[in-house]
Amino acid sequence: MRTSLTLAGGSMGRIRQSVSVSLAVGSLGMSVVILSPSDALSLFGFSEEEKTHGEAAPAIPPEYQDKQIPNGWLTDPKVLATGKTIYEGTANANVNCAECHGIDGKPTRKGKGAPDLSDPQEAQKSDAMWFWEISEGKRRTKMQGHAKHLTEEQRWQVIAYMRTFGQSTK
Repeated sequence: MRTSLTLAGGSMGRIRQSVSVSLAVGSLGMSVVILSPSDALSLFGFSEEEKTHGEAAPAIPPEYQDKQIPNGWLTDPKVLATGKTIYEGTANANVNCAECHGIDGKPTRKGKGAPDLSDPQEAQKSDAMWFWEISEGKRRTKMQGHAKHLTEEQRWQVIAYMRTFGQSTK
């Protein structure tokens, strides 16, 4: 039996400890590697979103930079009601924002690492940024793009609804 302790570079340049145990029985061998949850996710192309102060937001591609929510949609009850059905997954079986972001905008266990949509800072994102993220997804996260499942109008409807989470209820 051979036991070794190795240091392996983790995601985002952090050093992680991993324990490797090898058991040799004749010609058979077994190796066990223990990874942190975020390192395990990174093996499959996912990562937990990390909030770091001073880190620049990703550059919005040119085709999305001038996108703005249509006038009046943030207060239109019909738009907000339609956006809610999309967000909650009842309007389209391929889209269920609440599954990860929660009914109230607070991430669920499945959405660990997802932004808290009820955080007023999240509401400060530009319309263009929200539209781009919903259309194309977010790289290195579980967030998938929905451009193929939702029309442009439907994406704006869900954005209008999502923006209600960051509003003060005073």
